[in-house]
Amino acid sequence: IDGVEADDVIGTLVRHATQRQVRSIVSTGDKDMAQLVDDHVMLVNTMSQETLDGPGVAAKFGVPPERIIDYLTLIGDTVDNVPGVAKCGPKTAVKWLAEYGTLDNLLAHADAIKGVVGDNLRAAREWLPQARVLITIKTDVALPFDFDDLILKPRDTDALRALFERYEFRT
Repeated sequence: IDGVEADDVIGTLVRHATQRQVRSIVSTGDKDMAQLVDDHVMLVNTMSQETLDGPGVAAKFGVPPERIIDYLTLIGDTVDNVPGVAKCGPKTAVKWLAEYGTLDNLLAHADAIKGVVGDNLRAAREWLPQARVLITIKTDVALPFDFDDLILKPRDTDALRALFERYEFRT
């Protein structure tokens, strides 16, 4: 869709599928997509053969899918050119989210965070809401087609046979 990031189209398609109780598999190595994982959505990285459902996301990142946006906001995402909190790596982000639950609660208690990393968190306080917006995959893109048109329809064996014969598929 012109002017729309592919991630946002994928997020919207996944949301539509979930609303219809349709399971989705997203093939990607992009860690941003972990925010879409739920009971109906899993990620598959065909390059590494890694499959991530909800527990898989938690095992890989240390936070459940519903905290991935907060996690990536804290550590940043170099692929999408989104800076996080300076000197805040995955271990610190996981520790903070385990202790404070959410990014909003962490920011509400930012003055209690000691040391340089606490100073860095407070310095990033103004930027982090924008970083979170940039990291969040949209799930409400206006699609130029009806989602239900994508639902797999029964096989038309006569049409398939003609197509296979035309292109000389013999087996």
